Amino acid sequence: MHGVTVTSGVPAGVPSVRAGADRRGPEAAPQGVPPRRIAAVAVALAALLAGPAAAAPPDPLRALRLDARAAVREHPGMWTGASVARGERAVVVGSPRPLVAEIAALAGRAGRTVTRVWGGRGGAVVLVPRTEEQAAVLAAPAKVEGLAALATGGRVIVQPAAFARLSATGRLVVVTHELTHVATAGPRAVPMWLMEGFADYVGYLDSGLPVRTVAAELAADVAAGRAALGGLPGPADFAARPAQAYEEAWLACRYIAARFGEPRLVALYRAALREEIGAALREELGLTADELTRAWRSWARERLARP
Repeated sequence: MHGVTVTSGVPAGVPSVRAGADRRGPEAAPQGVPPRRIAAVAVALAALLAGPAAAAPPDPLRALRLDARAAVREHPGMWTGASVARGERAVVVGSPRPLVAEIAALAGRAGRTVTRVWGGRGGAVVLVPRTEEQAAVLAAPAKVEGLAALATGGRVIVQPAAFARLSATGRLVVVTHELTHVATAGPRAVPMWLMEGFADYVGYLDSGLPVRTVAAELAADVAAGRAALGGLPGPADFAARPAQAYEEAWLACRYIAARFGEPRLVALYRAALREEIGAALREELGLTADELTRAWRSWARERLARP
C-alpha cells in the first residue's frame, strides 16, 4: 500500500496474548513467554518507532512516534508479535500485520478528509489489540462494547472483531470518524449531538451513500409512521436508541452544512469549543436551539421520506 511502511515487532513464533488466561488481565504476559521476552518486545517495537537519523529531514510523525512508544511501554505484554505501520498520517501498532497496514492506509485517506474540512494534520496513533478485552483495557474508563473503534486520550483504539465485520466503506467511515474526534478535541466539551454528528458528517462525506442508507433506522421509522426525529439528541438518547441518535446528530450537522455551508458548520463547532452552545448557535447561525431543531427536522423528514 502506497505510503505505508510496515515492520514486524518481534521474531515469528512468539505465542499470541491470551486475554485473561491466568486472571492477570488482558495485558498479562502470554503463557510460556518469559518476562525477558516481553521486555524484548517493548524494546524491539520502540526501536521500530525510532525516528530518522540526525542528518535526515524532520519527521512529520515524530509526535505520533513518541506517543506510540509510550503506548507500547504502558502495556508491553499486549504487543507480543505486533507490527508497526508508519503511514502518511498515522502510526499503527498491533496485529495482524495485514490489518495494521490496511488501517495505516485508511488513516492516510481519512486524515486528508479531516484536514480538508477541519485543518491540521488529521493523524493519530492507532492501536489494534487482538481482543475486545485488551481494547477495553486500552480504552478505560471509556467503554468499547458495541463499537468498532473509539478515540480516547488522543489515540484511536480498534475493537478488532467488530472492525472486521465492517465493509470496506464502513471501515473508512469509522477511521475518518475517529480521526475527526482526535482533531476536534479541545478544552471544552461540546454537546454530544454536535460532537458525534460532526464526526459522522466528516466520516460519511466521501462515502457516496444516500441519506436513506446512512439513516436507515430513522427512514424505517418514517416509512412505518412511527414517531421519529425528536430534539437534538443528548446522552440519554445515545444510550437508549444509539442508532437513531447518531443518525439524528448526523442529519442535524448535514442540514447546517447544506443551509449555511460547510465552513459555517466548522465555525459553529469551533465556537462551541469556546462558549456555551446557545451562544455559539446565535453567533454563527443566528438561530436558537429550538429554531434549529424545527428547521432540521422538517428538512430531514423530507429527505427520509423520499423513495
